[in-house]
Amino acid sequence: MKILVRYIGTAVATVFGAGYLPVAPGTAGSLISVIVFLLIPAGNSLHLLILAVILPVGYWGGSIGQKLWGNDPSRVVIDEFAGCWIACLAVPGSWGITGIAVAFILFRVFDILKPWPISVFDRMKSPAGILLDDVAAGALAAVIIFIGSQLYGII
Repeated sequence: MKILVRYIGTAVATVFGAGYLPVAPGTAGSLISVIVFLLIPAGNSLHLLILAVILPVGYWGGSIGQKLWGNDPSRVVIDEFAGCWIACLAVPGSWGITGIAVAFILFRVFDILKPWPISVFDRMKSPAGILLDDVAAGALAAVIIFIGSQLYGII
């Protein structure tokens, strides 16, 4: 049973192996998030359901990854999947794939640069910190997208 839990936990933490890529595993996890997001029709409540599932599952995957590979290992990309998903949720349906690309780019920039308050969560040495810095990066990207969508109608 322990082997099965470890196997499933590793698959979740690495988003089915994307975290093992030798270059830019976080970007790969984020791209998988975008692909899955785009496979679901815009405005579908399944987007929110997946977020509700991915947050606790992401925490669990982060805890498995931390036990196996140490604090915030690059192989753990379920957090990037979750953060990018949050950014994509803010994109108005009318923006299409261009808006999703903007969400992806904003999320990756915030995830890499880690401005405040993302940096606060990044310093946490726990599974919550693994997940929350990316959730914060996704939320910050979502706020910028929301503001942009509101200004777009005005400008």
